[in-house]
Amino acid sequence: MRPAIADIERTLAAISGVSVAEEALGTVARVELAFVPDALSALKAAGYESLVDFDGTDTGEFVELTYRLRSYALDLELFVKSTVAYGGTIESVWFDYPSALMPERETAELLGIHLAGHPNPKRLLTTDGVEPLLRRDVLIRTVEEVKAR
Repeated sequence: MRPAIADIERTLAAISGVSVAEEALGTVARVELAFVPDALSALKAAGYESLVDFDGTDTGEFVELTYRLRSYALDLELFVKSTVAYGGTIESVWFDYPSALMPERETAELLGIHLAGHPNPKRLLTTDGVEPLLRRDVLIRTVEEVKAR
């Protein structure tokens, strides 16, 4: 089910830079990057006890971050979205949602963003020197280039 926009707006009223709307995805709270940890803490206190997924998408201008939250008790699902510049830094939310530990590392590595406050921010999938593979500005290697390695 989708939560009522008014309920989410009340929960996040003390946080600046928030807008809540119904989108094709579901109920989406768009939050300025600096306020994401505060927004997620407020939502956890309001009953969104589980971070189901976290990922990023390269839009061609910036990276859009999506946090998918779930309240099993209320049978509600909510998406929190924010944006970060290429090479920018995001604050880890693992202390509120331990399930964010691995997806944060993966997203940071594959999209070329930095993690602050993460207990183990090292690379998860590739070695140092590998470009952020999911960025649009990273060229895809040809078959010949791969075989030549």
